[in-house]
Amino acid sequence: MRRENRKWDALPFAVSRSSRATLAAQVADGMRRCIASGFFKAGDVLPTTRELAALLGVSRIVTRAAVKSLTDAGLIIPRPHAGCMVLGRGEKLWRGNVLIVTRSDGRGYYEGVFVATLRAALVKAGWLVTQVTAAPDAEGRAGTSELEMHLNGPVTLAVSIFDNPEAERVLSRSGVPFVTLGDKTECRLKGCFGHVRFDRRTASEELAAAAKAVGVGTALQIGVKGFDDIGAAFKTAGIKISKRIVQVPSGGRMPEAVAAAVCEEFLSKCRMKNVKCKMKSAGGGKNGSLPDMIYFSDDFACAGALAAFSKAGVRVPEDVCVATWANAGNVPAFAGELTRVEMDPEGDAEKLADVLIARLEGRDAAFPATFGPTFVKGGTL
Repeated sequence: MRRENRKWDALPFAVSRSSRATLAAQVADGMRRCIASGFFKAGDVLPTTRELAALLGVSRIVTRAAVKSLTDAGLIIPRPHAGCMVLGRGEKLWRGNVLIVTRSDGRGYYEGVFVATLRAALVKAGWLVTQVTAAPDAEGRAGTSELEMHLNGPVTLAVSIFDNPEAERVLSRSGVPFVTLGDKTECRLKGCFGHVRFDRRTASEELAAAAKAVGVGTALQIGVKGFDDIGAAFKTAGIKISKRIVQVPSGGRMPEAVAAAVCEEFLSKCRMKNVKCKMKSAGGGKNGSLPDMIYFSDDFACAGALAAFSKAGVRVPEDVCVATWANAGNVPAFAGELTRVEMDPEGDAEKLADVLIARLEGRDAAFPATFGPTFVKGGTL
């Protein structure tokens, strides 16, 4: 539907007088993004240069220069006494722009696959997708300047991946509708119309029951700082469990540093003969010094330990049972199938994409209550 008689109250972008770009370039760029994102569609008539100047707080000299730039680029065509009309040039015409807000640089496997799958599904359905990172600093405060800049442009809705309070407050103030995913139970911020909780403990009870069934009485949980604790489920099952945090070398790169740190720790405490290990653990295990079971709350930590076990002659599961946290498609290599609690980033992203697309198209759809791992019983338990 063409909007030739529309009264414009606001535009989905702003200009900054502190920017190095000229005002005319900023207006032209903002209008280009409006056309690319579908805010202005082929056949729409743009606001007049006078209306643009009033809406953006600039002079008509600026808006005339911006309009000339768009005309020269073949994006619009002036029509006498009717204004400038947006042209269709056969390129992809987007239905709108979805902004994905992450809190890391995407090196984590789950986040990287999740965002890539979500983006692909939205783009296939005709929605332009923009990604921005609002990463917490050393004191836990997220830098939001880049996010705020993107919110000056046309954004249909936003998705905040993992708990990011500062970024979510910025989204709430912006007036852009948004969805959140994270460990918290719900999101009550204004503008948040959906929340999915990450419940990483959903499979720990099944893991504990399976361990108890094969006679595990002592267990050791190993991971990096902030790892998911399965201790409560194991204690409820009557299994004595302790935990150790692996210190990753300063400046080390994930995931290599995690695997290397765990491998070195095991090798430094394990003797090469008689399959004896001097590690302090929750208690004596199958070989008299290892616990009955070791659970790795990081799949790369598990990879490092398996390499150390192989070099030291420790047999799995004969000498010690092993289970790990893992992501579907990225399970550590082993001779048999590893027992694990497994997240599915592709499947989770596809579920969220289905709901988002339905909502964007005006159809009712319920958000999943939680995303969480499933238990996979392998041969290492």
